[in-house]
Amino acid sequence: MTPLDSHDRMLIDRTEEAIPAGLDLFHWCFERIESMPRPPLDLGRAWRLSNTAEAVFGEASVGGRVQSVMGTRQFVRFSRIDGSGAGNRLRDFVLKEFLERAHWTNDNGAPGGFTFHRLLYRGADGGYGKFAGAESSGAVDWRELGPKYQWVLLRVDVNDFVLPMGPFEKKLDEAACVVPHPAFMREVENPSAGYDLEVTVGYPFIRFAPIPNFFGFGPGKFDIAVKVFSFLLKPSGDIDCRMYFVAAPRCQKVFDFGPSIPDPVYGGAALLRAISFGLFDEKAFHDKVDGGMLAQHSRVHQVLIEGTEKVFREWLGGK
Repeated sequence: MTPLDSHDRMLIDRTEEAIPAGLDLFHWCFERIESMPRPPLDLGRAWRLSNTAEAVFGEASVGGRVQSVMGTRQFVRFSRIDGSGAGNRLRDFVLKEFLERAHWTNDNGAPGGFTFHRLLYRGADGGYGKFAGAESSGAVDWRELGPKYQWVLLRVDVNDFVLPMGPFEKKLDEAACVVPHPAFMREVENPSAGYDLEVTVGYPFIRFAPIPNFFGFGPGKFDIAVKVFSFLLKPSGDIDCRMYFVAAPRCQKVFDFGPSIPDPVYGGAALLRAISFGLFDEKAFHDKVDGGMLAQHSRVHQVLIEGTEKVFREWLGGK
């Protein structure tokens, strides 16, 4: 067994903190988001798959403390399954293949989608371990969570994190650490009108950025956040994908240049409010900037789902 070092122990501590807090947000997503006002997000261009993206702003109880939250609700017309056994095939894909196959090569030769690497785990017996060698490549089979692992810590490389900058785009190297855990998985038959089956997987993020960056809000910079993917099967065989993302608290800094340096964006907004004697609408400014961050998150995940839909059709062809 590969020994654990001090960095591993830090990641384990943050993982154990993230799971219960993430569960609070996971349940909040299903209990609150569908009934909340959700202003639309502009994703900036036409997409291959029909979709909507909306912002979520509110409050949630996390760890017994009420915090501000911001997030997204996305809905994508995903794909379809023809023939018998559609529910079982959808389960097989979502639980075993979805994250494992969520990467590809883009037309320009660069990697696309999400690339996962296994880092650490807590076994069913409660002991901690570290993946090494060939075992560290890939995501996780959700059906092994519970019988084999209590949780698995993954590094996810976000290959399509492209920021629009006026007429140009800038691709950035971004990564996060996320924790598949059986409590973030659910299957519901007849979940709502028009659907036969919902298969959901999700994960909390831990507070660690594998690639250092100057963002104050983003991969590795959330105090606590959760991502949820729900695949919804209709009697016709059509499949919709609904995604939730929620982070708490709301963005405090746009840029993070260290604890002693104020954020030039939100610090500047606070200064404008002060010198204008409250005439500058700081809240509206925050909502606009936060909405831009949520639109960026949604663009990345729209790219992910569009690429995954192609992978899904290839996988169905091989079944």
